Amino acid sequence: MEMNMGKAVDKNAYYNLRFERKFVFTNQSLEDVLNFTVHTNSFLFSEIFHERTVNNIYFDDGDLTCYKQNVSGVDIREKYRLRWYGKEFHAIEKSTLEVKKKFGDVGDKISFKLKDFNVDLRTQSADAVHNQLLQRISEENNPALLGKLQNLFPTLYNSYDRRYFLSQCGNFRITLDYHMKFYNPNYADFYASEMTTNDVVLELKYNREHDDESRLLSQEINSRLSKNSKYVRGVEAISF
Repeated sequence: MEMNMGKAVDKNAYYNLRFERKFVFTNQSLEDVLNFTVHTNSFLFSEIFHERTVNNIYFDDGDLTCYKQNVSGVDIREKYRLRWYGKEFHAIEKSTLEVKKKFGDVGDKISFKLKDFNVDLRTQSADAVHNQLLQRISEENNPALLGKLQNLFPTLYNSYDRRYFLSQCGNFRITLDYHMKFYNPNYADFYASEMTTNDVVLELKYNREHDDESRLLSQEINSRLSKNSKYVRGVEAISF
């Protein structure tokens, strides 16, 4: 859900909680996942959007609270990230600040479009990008969000390619994420810290009222349900 950054938010009115089930394919190519999972189940998925590259900066505090809460499975938690799209990871344009909220097995996402926030990560340090982000939010008169982000800092850069699919019934979405890359934002040349994985991550997304029906679909996905978190995997990848 996208919202203007200066407006008050009634949380109960805006939360449209949904499930996001994740399945990780570690020994299969993208083509195999497409041919033997996405296109062969009984829900008749079709591609609904063009492939694009997703880029993220994740934020956490000095104790890595968001990371630790995810690992330990804390039921109610938040995650903050800056997201933009494009093959050139270093070029931040048309970005969105996203707050992902988790409530047990379901979650929601609140999005804040950032106007005129264009940054080149090759010439700006993570701290400089963070300071510019704080300045931009301050200009938008959102003190609650500003107060939260003032206590966070960039802990992970991440990018991957994504494809999008919708079931014939319209109740289920699948995204496939692949070509995943993780970078340490504390490196002067963050590209030098690049870590990659060949895994393909399938995310199954649907509203709460379709949970019973989703069980059949989950049985047709040839992989185990996973707690996979790109943020957790990325932090662990760049830390060793």
